[in-house]
Amino acid sequence: MANYATKFYSPSYTGGYTSTVVKGNDNLNSNQPRGVIQVTITSGTVNLEMRLADEATWFVAKTYSTSTVEEVVLAPQMRVVATADAECWLAETH
Repeated sequence: MANYATKFYSPSYTGGYTSTVVKGNDNLNSNQPRGVIQVTITSGTVNLEMRLADEATWFVAKTYSTSTVEEVVLAPQMRVVATADAECWLAETH
């Protein structure tokens, strides 16, 4: 699974952080509709945001306030918005 992992990362950043946009299907030969997200929070919260196209509005799919690992639906475009110090990884499942 590590070969397909996309990492959002916010290391000890005070004042918030918005990740770059990643595509939900990192492996172009795959039609994986789901992935696994791991969130490690030292402080603050993490929002997983999604949208279907460049012109669509971002929406918050989930807000994390504690560390966790869980399955998520992969959207065509995703980003993470952290309010303080957090790390977040997202990978396709196989």
